[in-house]
Amino acid sequence: MKYILHQTYKVVLVVSFISTLVFAQGSIKSNQYVNNKVEVGIESIIKDGEDYIISIYAINPYDPIAGVQFKFFPEDLFIIKEVYGGRCEEKGFQMHHNKSGTILGFSMVANTLDPSTIVSGPSKLNENIVLNIKASPNKIQEYNSIENDIDIMLECVFASKKGLVLESNYVPFKISQIK
Repeated sequence: MKYILHQTYKVVLVVSFISTLVFAQGSIKSNQYVNNKVEVGIESIIKDGEDYIISIYAINPYDPIAGVQFKFFPEDLFIIKEVYGGRCEEKGFQMHHNKSGTILGFSMVANTLDPSTIVSGPSKLNENIVLNIKASPNKIQEYNSIENDIDIMLECVFASKKGLVLESNYVPFKISQIK
């Protein structure tokens, strides 16, 4: 019986969290946001053999983060192969992804990413890596050959422990910054 209750709790927690993230992408009344912004961006994209390693950072000096969701734009830049590491892995988050670039991370035991302690200075980005992504190129060469240096964008959703959406500010990453 104890096992069944534990599994039921996990299912309810996952459904609740996923519902928060899914509905957060639609129209949300402004009073459902926590006003303290999370700065988020791509710390680096480094070619590793045939693949790329993409490091995502989030600086959250005010609120713990209970869940994350990211989606790349343009959607056809990369094919996601693996999501690992960073603060999400340290806190035991389960990380899920699909090949088209949607990444979801949350804890089944209600762990959160603590507020960032390093919020300025030269190490602020690499000290706040939330996760790393191993991806193979899809149409990155086509976008890289365009004369205008395009921005690689992330649609970001961060959830608080109370299920509220934490407002975020995405810092764009230029395709020419790929190493």
